[in-house]
Amino acid sequence: MQVESRLGAAYITLLSLFFVGLLFIAVKNFNSDVVILESDTTKVKTISSTERTLIEYWVGENNIEIPKGEGYRYLMRKYPHKPWIK
Repeated sequence: MQVESRLGAAYITLLSLFFVGLLFIAVKNFNSDVVILESDTTKVKTISSTERTLIEYWVGENNIEIPKGEGYRYLMRKYPHKPWIK
């Protein structure tokens, strides 16, 4: 009886550790999807290809100069109200 009880306890402990590990992995993956920019109020998950096209068109139309080494993050910081969507 003692052997079976110890094996059962070990089995339940390992199973619970497995599910807790899955929970931590899921939370870590969720947090990695959200990129927080330097501004505390602006959060960007992803930029869709449609929005990229709108940004490129808007930049070309308004003659916006983007510094070298900067990209969409620069535009998100400088224009948090996203004028290219209007």
